[in-house]
Formats: sequence, C-alpha cells, structure tokens
Amino acid sequence: MRKLLISLISLAALAASALATAHAHEVVVGVPVSSSGIFAFANLPARNGIELAAEEVARSGELGDATLKLLIEDTASDKNQAVNLVHRFINTNNAVLILGPTSTVEAQAYLPIAQSRKIPALTQASGDVAPIGEWIFKANAAPAKIVESLALRYARDYQPKRAAYIFNRDNESYLQQKDGIKRPLEQAGVKTVIEETIVGSDTDFSAIVTKVVARDIDTLVVSTTGEATANIVIQARQAGLPSTVRIVATPSAASHQFVKVGGPAVEGVIFTSDYFIGNQSELNQKFVAAYKKKYGIEPDTFAAIGYSNLKTAAAAVKNAGPDYSPESIRRALAGIRDLPTVLGNGILTQTASRTPIYDGVVLTIRDGKIVQL
Repeated sequence: MRKLLISLISLAALAASALATAHAHEVVVGVPVSSSGIFAFANLPARNGIELAAEEVARSGELGDATLKLLIEDTASDKNQAVNLVHRFINTNNAVLILGPTSTVEAQAYLPIAQSRKIPALTQASGDVAPIGEWIFKANAAPAKIVESLALRYARDYQPKRAAYIFNRDNESYLQQKDGIKRPLEQAGVKTVIEETIVGSDTDFSAIVTKVVARDIDTLVVSTTGEATANIVIQARQAGLPSTVRIVATPSAASHQFVKVGGPAVEGVIFTSDYFIGNQSELNQKFVAAYKKKYGIEPDTFAAIGYSNLKTAAAAVKNAGPDYSPESIRRALAGIRDLPTVLGNGILTQTASRTPIYDGVVLTIRDGKIVQL
C-alpha cells in the first residue's frame, strides 16, 4: 500500500510538472548581433553579456510562468542582413521583442521595421535612435551625451587650447559623439584647428595623420570604432605626433580590442564609458566573477551593456504578464524605474524620450589596463 501511495504521489507530481510546463508562456526574442565583421569588437562581448544574463534569469525563475526564447543570429555587420533577420524574427518566428545591436548603422536600417510592425525593440546602438518611434527604446544612455561630461572634465583639468578631430563620417553616432566633445570644448575657448574624416572600412590613415601632425595642436579627438581608433593613434605616433599632444576618444575605446590593438601607443588616451569594471557594487562584482568564469576574460563596456540590456528586457517581460503581448512589453519597458544595473551610477530609469539616463565614467589607459581617471 505504501509503495502504491508513493507511486501515486510521484505520478501526481509528474502530472503537475507537465501541466506547469504546458502552461509556461514562451516569449520569443529576436537578437540580431554582429558576431563577425567590423562591429564584432562591440557585439561579441555584448552577445556574451546577453547570454550570461539570460542564463541567470532562467535559473532564478523570476519570470514565473514565462520563459525567454532567444533567437541570436549574426548580421555579419551588414545592415541588409540585419533587416532580413528582423523580418524573419517578426514574420516567421513571431518575436514579440527585438534586442540589439550596438551598431547604429544596422539599427537605423531595421528599427523602422519594428516600429511599423509595432514590435518593441530595446537596442544598445550608440546613436540617438529612439526618435524613430514609440516602440523603440535604448538600453543605454546616449554616448553623445556621456561624452559631453568627458569634454567638460577634460577642459577643466587640462586647459587645452587647440584641437584636431578625426571621425567616422559614415556612422551618425560617431559624428554625434565628435560633436558632443567639440561643442563643449569650443564653448570653453578651445580652437578647432582641423577636422578629418574616415569611413568604417578604412585601415590606412597615414595621409590623414600626416596632416594632423603638421598642425599646431595640443589635443587630438578621435571618434570611430575601437580598432580604428587604436590604429589611428598608432599611425599618428609613427608620423611624429608629440607626446605632449593628449588624445581623447569616445566610448569605443572602452573595449578589449582597443587595448589589444593599440598596445603601448594608446597609453594615456582619455575616454569615457558607460561602465567601469572596478565598480565595487555587489551587483557588479557578481557580474564580473560570473563573466570571467563563463568566458575566461574580464567583461568590457559592451559586455556590461549587453548584460544590462537583457536584464532590462527581463524586468519588462516580468511586468508585462499575463499576456506578454508586444503592447504589454512596450508599456512595461516605458515604465522601467530605478532598476539596479552594472552601468553608470548603478540605477537605470527609462525617460519620456525612451533613453535611460545615468552618469558615465572617465577612464584612461595606464600600464596596459583601463583605469578610472
């Protein structure tokens, strides 16, 4: 009789488990990321951060009867591929949320699709893409705003007089970031001596840096990808840029690729970031430990943004129940308030402009490591 009772209890438990599984609501999330190509320097760590956060959310059971199904696909840094993927996520896979990527070029191509189909998108693209429409949300503060505080700090601490600018003309975000530094510097009395532009596919910067080195400047501002920034600095040093000329860069410099490619040439480069690995908050220390355990390397800014992106999405999904419709998720994203995060000052709140606000961190390279300035 006892054996029969135990068997009946076990069967009842299995039936309850099966019923719970049957009633679990699968929330399909499309994740287009540039795992290869020129934007991989940012998107690979962002993908790592997203996957780590997704594992933590799944283990925690915080979503109750909902589960996240991530469809992670490589865009190859091609905006047309990104567009095709988003069409497929929405039309074939029935995605109710789109995450990523960090590339503004790709985001500007596919976000109008999400907007027109009324599917919420939470993107870590660096450009100001939220104005595309009410279904578009940024996961991170606009770099163009963060760099303004860098410019003010730089002007105050170093009293520069004459600046040169090299920036990426085929990426709206890098243009905005350049202007975000240039405007406060000019308001502080810094003269713009020369501006030179590049495109994302450029690798030989010798002609441009030769022009810059020939000018009387005390500051060189570079606004492009991490790898291109590193190569510009290397080639400028090789062309004879004096050690007295300080180099200021955008958040792209807060990447492993920048430090790896730049080597000794990037020592002393000053830049800002959404994230600093040395943040002593409990949340950040747990994130760093988990990331190192899973991937064998320390997280960079883009890993932290990807991690925060998924955590923000999970918070929205949790609050969107019980129907988990695109409209419910959109409303939940708009309602994010005081969410603990590893970014900035540790608290993330969505604003009416669908772009969160938090303080950036001013950093530099010292002895081959990213440290707080």
